[in-house]
Amino acid sequence: MSFTIIFLVIFIALAFEYINGFHDTANSIATVVGTKVLTPRQAILMAASTNLIGALVGHAVAKTVSSGLVDSQFISPQVIICALLGAIVWNLLTWLLGLPSSSTHALVGGLCGAALASSHGKWSAIIWSVEKIKDGKVVMEGVLHKVLIPMIGSPVIGFLGGWLIMGLLYALLRSARPRFVNRFFGKAQIFSASYMGFAHGLADAQKTMGVITLALVTATATGTFATLPNWLGFLRMDKSEIAESSIKQLQNPQATAAERLAAAKILESEGTRLAPGEFKEAFLTLAAKAYASAESTDGARLSAALALGAHKAILEVEESRWFPKLPLVGPLTAGKHTDWQKTLTKEMQTAAAAGKNPLVVAAGKVHDLSPDVPIWIKVLCSLTMAAGTAAGGWRIIKTLGHKLVKLQPVHGFAAETTAATLLAVTGYFGMTVSTTHSITTSIMGVGCARRFNALKFSLVERILWAWVLTLPAAGGVGYLLVKGSQVCGWIP
Repeated sequence: MSFTIIFLVIFIALAFEYINGFHDTANSIATVVGTKVLTPRQAILMAASTNLIGALVGHAVAKTVSSGLVDSQFISPQVIICALLGAIVWNLLTWLLGLPSSSTHALVGGLCGAALASSHGKWSAIIWSVEKIKDGKVVMEGVLHKVLIPMIGSPVIGFLGGWLIMGLLYALLRSARPRFVNRFFGKAQIFSASYMGFAHGLADAQKTMGVITLALVTATATGTFATLPNWLGFLRMDKSEIAESSIKQLQNPQATAAERLAAAKILESEGTRLAPGEFKEAFLTLAAKAYASAESTDGARLSAALALGAHKAILEVEESRWFPKLPLVGPLTAGKHTDWQKTLTKEMQTAAAAGKNPLVVAAGKVHDLSPDVPIWIKVLCSLTMAAGTAAGGWRIIKTLGHKLVKLQPVHGFAAETTAATLLAVTGYFGMTVSTTHSITTSIMGVGCARRFNALKFSLVERILWAWVLTLPAAGGVGYLLVKGSQVCGWIP
């Protein structure tokens, strides 16, 4: 693997982010343009600013994309390039047709298709559903729980939410003058559209952050960055090649006590040198478990104490952040940090009860850990999406803001508030929910609250077909690109 490949991954990922910006611009500003509350230029400037803020404040979705959807052993920078190109092709096609398809699902589809081809047709390369233990609790992860269920559930919630909120507003405003309603919600819609832009950034910019982080983790763990110049040191992730080798050693059930002890010492050393973060805490906790398995009581006690200190340091950093302390929006952006002592202890107890090797299971848990997204990746992706947003997406704006249903400011307010809340809540839980699905179905629900024939059902049918085809179409392109690269010898 060369530096050129890594930089190509970053470049193509940013190209996807830019396209995502102008492709999904309509999601956050179509209603405010359609109701004529803001001009297109004003709406794009507002969306670019709020997208930037939203993209910077969270990373739960990025962690889902960087791990938890496909088996990392089948992922390489070349495979990631094919996945991104699959998503880009579908995004550009639907943009040319003026259809509001999901960039989120295009990326997930491209990633799954590319991973399937890379594994030579092994469907196990796609993580469909898996039980994981976090902070001592069993949680379900994988494509089914993080993508497919939200893909079906979020449009339903968006439609019902828009319908209920609009129905409530109709009941509250039935005796109000139309002039007052339009004037009041014309101003209120500026806030709801800003909220929508924030939620769009919170949900969508993080997908590319996860892809870039995944590529850099792979390059670091395979030793590609071993000779990296000091001025490029920021590209290195926390999981070094020697740490990766030690974790794999502990995943070997035939490892001797001496080998486990050696691996524990390396993980302790690696964890000690790292800055506060999940990798530091996870390495030190696993080192303590490995020391204990090798009957090194002193080593286990020291590593456990260092891991506890690392966990406290993470909590102190989170406590010092001011944004999560804001009312309403703040709690949705608060970091969720794994207590690795509780998690690995519970994992090992469950493994022992099932007749599995507890240390092997614990090592596998740490091996699958996705890193926190570095701040420079957040800033780079946020600015790229904001630039794409500023470029506009007039074809899709016309579809959502004018063709789907005739909107007044009160309708735009109801649709934006519903969709933004849905995106913020699902983004908090790391679900890869589509901005497009959320706002489009919210608009449909708002339109149906007035009367069901207010919707143009022929257009709705075209949009729904675009949604259904997004995952398999982008996945198919990613699959074919990887297969073609294998034929040419670029991918093994």
